[in-house]
Amino acid sequence: MIKKDLYEILGVKPDASEKEIKQAFRKLARKYHPDVNPGDKEAEAKFKEINEAYEILSNPEKRAEYDRLRQAASSSRFQTDDGFHAYDFRDFNVRYGDDLGSIFEDLFGFKTTGEDQYYRDTYTYYTGPLKGEDLYFKLECDLRDVALGRKIEIEVPREELCPSCMGTGVDSKESSVCPRCNGEGKIEVKKDNVQIFRICPFCHGSGRLHQKKCSTCNGIGRITKTERLRVRIPKGAENGTKIRVRGKGLPGINGGESGDLYLELHIRPDPIFRRDGLDLHTTANVELCEAVLGGSVSVPTLTGMAKVKIPAGSQCGQRLRLRGKGIEDQKGNKGDLYVELKVLIPKSLSEKAKEKFKEFCEILKTGA
Repeated sequence: MIKKDLYEILGVKPDASEKEIKQAFRKLARKYHPDVNPGDKEAEAKFKEINEAYEILSNPEKRAEYDRLRQAASSSRFQTDDGFHAYDFRDFNVRYGDDLGSIFEDLFGFKTTGEDQYYRDTYTYYTGPLKGEDLYFKLECDLRDVALGRKIEIEVPREELCPSCMGTGVDSKESSVCPRCNGEGKIEVKKDNVQIFRICPFCHGSGRLHQKKCSTCNGIGRITKTERLRVRIPKGAENGTKIRVRGKGLPGINGGESGDLYLELHIRPDPIFRRDGLDLHTTANVELCEAVLGGSVSVPTLTGMAKVKIPAGSQCGQRLRLRGKGIEDQKGNKGDLYVELKVLIPKSLSEKAKEKFKEFCEILKTGA
């Protein structure tokens, strides 16, 4: 049976809203605050109890875990053959930390013994298997890498398991079996009708105690190396897109899986194309005669040059649309390429050319 109930401590119902929990906490905190009750040890202990309760109930994830714990203590489906209700604290300790796990144990009436404290003070310990941290890097690439879904090679500084200690950070020759858990990495505690399994607080789940740091990595358990990776850029990716490379983060601790590598794309400006979603925009120079009489011009595309027909009477700034010549995304959607025409006006003409151009202008004016 639960020794202390967090909802009762704050004076709220188990289905209380976040707002009700917050209001109850503020009311009790003002009442039992040490500044309001100077020298009152009982009020000080009550204030600490209120804070611990609020720390858990104000966090949705921790509150859900606590609700599951309350149910476990009274539910027959957690009952063992010898009549005990079992609850495993090991996963909770890894996720939320040993201190918070201890709060839950206190709520059920499980206290750290003098023997426990002796082992904590006497031995050096390390954590059990834990997943490595994720790494985050910025990755610069070209527009064509994104448009064509290219693979690019990058160099990533990352940490690897120390080959000498295999990530433990300790000299394996200087080790001993943990006397508290006999090498199992966990301990069992029973009180009333509740049975608790938790990470051994002395070896932290490793089952062994070590006295000497690894000389290769100085106890860190990892060494730094530069690794070459080939990463495929997703077709049509936007600026800021994150690419996940599984298992290329920091190595895990004591056999834990490695973290992941996250690359945030930064697309360099392209000297030829301007991007607008999946569409591309570029320009093409057109001679005056071609603009007036019509013709063709070579324009750049993502895959090379292409001939485009220029309609007679094309105007400066007029846009031509090349369907499907833009960027393609991973779903197969394709954008278009828009070519803006820039009509080139001759800066200098020969005398003969000037005369002919004047004749041309007169014909345009008279329409003859």
